[in-house]
Amino acid sequence: MFRLHFLASVAAFATIATSAGADTAGTIDVSLNVTSACVINGAAALQANAGTVGTLRFPDQPGVFGTADAELVGAAGTGAMSVLCSPGVSPKLTIGSGSHDAAGRRQLAYNGMSVPYRLFTDASRTTEIGIGQQIALPVATNTAAVVPIYSRISGAGYVLPAGAYVDTVQVTLSW
Repeated sequence: MFRLHFLASVAAFATIATSAGADTAGTIDVSLNVTSACVINGAAALQANAGTVGTLRFPDQPGVFGTADAELVGAAGTGAMSVLCSPGVSPKLTIGSGSHDAAGRRQLAYNGMSVPYRLFTDASRTTEIGIGQQIALPVATNTAAVVPIYSRISGAGYVLPAGAYVDTVQVTLSW
């Protein structure tokens, strides 16, 4: 009886030992679909609304003045606005209307008074940016494109009361 029980135990152990050595292998599929994107001023992610992308601030002027110039300072506070897009993308920047435009002219306004100003793509202020004009940017690489914007205001002929004259210009980046 002891012998039969011992043989049954050995047979059960042998069966267990043989089935424990089997392996099987598989894979995990990993993927990422990247779409074209552009960001302004070094944003870390795509934004539906970029907020204020820069500031054009004319130097303080007396109520009677000649000409004053300003240059766009990007929202990061360092230099011009920058646009970074996926390599190969052809971005376009549209400089739209301002909140105080009148008769096809950009205007700064304060307390019912206004004074016209103009935007330009060059420091010599010869290439004007019209209302709604698109600025073609270079085909994107791994480096941000710098977008300088210059402005000029001529106070000649105006006698203006003291105050903070402002405007807000719409900017749209498309690709």
